[in-house]
Amino acid sequence: MIIKLDELSDITEEGYPLVMKKAIHRDKHGDGISVTWVKIWGHHKKMVCDVSDRVYYIIEGEGKFQVGEDTEWGQVAAGDFVFIPKGIPYVFEGHMTYLVMNGPAFLPGSDRVLE
Repeated sequence: MIIKLDELSDITEEGYPLVMKKAIHRDKHGDGISVTWVKIWGHHKKMVCDVSDRVYYIIEGEGKFQVGEDTEWGQVAAGDFVFIPKGIPYVFEGHMTYLVMNGPAFLPGSDRVLE
């Protein structure tokens, strides 16, 4: 199956400075993995996912992530990966385009906002 990014619909979420496109998702492709393309400009609320491990791959731009409680912020740029195990809180911000991959696939309601 070939999925073309420019043929996918833009999705926005109230309260988040971002636009995203669901490339591979549970409803259409099964529950093993999901992949979403995202462009963000600003701060993403602190959250934790209790169902999936999560990987961010930075395509372009720059930002910073804090993974875990009371840890240092780490800078990210194009070509970097960020791994977030399920159950670990994290927060991030920046102006960047990235892919976020969830295994198992993202399940609506599995993210808890902590701030």
